[in-house]
Amino acid sequence: MGNKTAMLSVSLIRVSGLLAVSLLLLAATNFISLNYKAQAQAQQQQTSAANTKVLVGGGNNTYPFFGYNPQQIQVKVGSSVVWITPSNVPVVPHTVSFALNSSTMTGPDRLFAVPSSTKFIPLSPGSNSEPDIVPGSIKNGMEMVLVYNGRSYNPTIIDSTGNVKTAPPNASITMTGSEQYVNSGWLVPTAGQNFFPGTSSTFAVTFQKAGTYSYLCELHPWMIGKVVVK
Repeated sequence: MGNKTAMLSVSLIRVSGLLAVSLLLLAATNFISLNYKAQAQAQQQQTSAANTKVLVGGGNNTYPFFGYNPQQIQVKVGSSVVWITPSNVPVVPHTVSFALNSSTMTGPDRLFAVPSSTKFIPLSPGSNSEPDIVPGSIKNGMEMVLVYNGRSYNPTIIDSTGNVKTAPPNASITMTGSEQYVNSGWLVPTAGQNFFPGTSSTFAVTFQKAGTYSYLCELHPWMIGKVVVK
């Protein structure tokens, strides 16, 4: 009888010990899990905060069309995203263009009629430039001239009613989500802005409505990006 009692006591001690170890392991697992989640959330918040800036362009003189980095970004409603052309990239212009109404997509060059090519004066004296007159295009005393499209070259917004508004270089705007077209204008590294007068090196947008906003570069349409607003 005494042996049985002793054996039972030992068994109970073993069970109690195993139960205590199990509880300790469970507590440790929960602590590690909670700590991991906290670290993951903190890292995600840091990543989200860091990713409010998007680099435009990159590469080298052989391959200058690097794209947007990061290509996709997620922000909260009311947050801003700033696109920046780094100073150490080739002097190649890009745009950040949202065509929320497909009929508002445009390009960098358009045809305009002018009385005479002598009406055009280079902005930079001695810049080795001239208007691009389309051969054989004289009609009704007017010549067709290929020039930069102002709605591509300059920061431009077309609202829901079709009203067009332009902004100064390095624009900072707010998108309500009802716009038809929002464009950064040409973004060029600061060192190259003598070649492209009136261009920008940054562009900022504050998003006021949840949704997915896709954009591209009008000069290099294979360059695409996305802003997810939640």
